[in-house]
Amino acid sequence: MRPVPQVISLLKSSTTLTDLVGQHIYADNPPQDDMTPIVVLSVLSSIAYGTVDNCSVRAYTSRLTVDVVTDSRSQSEQVIEIIEDLLDGFSNVVDPTHPIAGIIVEGGIDWEILNPVDGSDQRGYLCSQYFNINYRRI
Repeated sequence: MRPVPQVISLLKSSTTLTDLVGQHIYADNPPQDDMTPIVVLSVLSSIAYGTVDNCSVRAYTSRLTVDVVTDSRSQSEQVIEIIEDLLDGFSNVVDPTHPIAGIIVEGGIDWEILNPVDGSDQRGYLCSQYFNINYRRI
């Protein structure tokens, strides 16, 4: 999915965000040995729209989920709020073949406490938020 690398580039360029999570921002599958905090972006689904010229499909809306895992609920909330501020209304033409027309927040935040499987009491806090990315394929 071409828009996701553009979004990751935006997030990694924000010192406000990288001061909290470093460069631990990935598409789909993070490395297994990576430690928290971590941000993972995944496209869940896409809708294609036909355009006027030749009825070809060139406009898309993709549903993007942003998952943040940290060691505390407050840190997860802080990270997801920074990401929301960076993404909401973002547009970009860095990749002229897939320009992003805009990103909007789709809904609220989902929470999950991640219980350790190793017997320790080191829990993680997963915070997820959903966005719609509107882009074209040129």
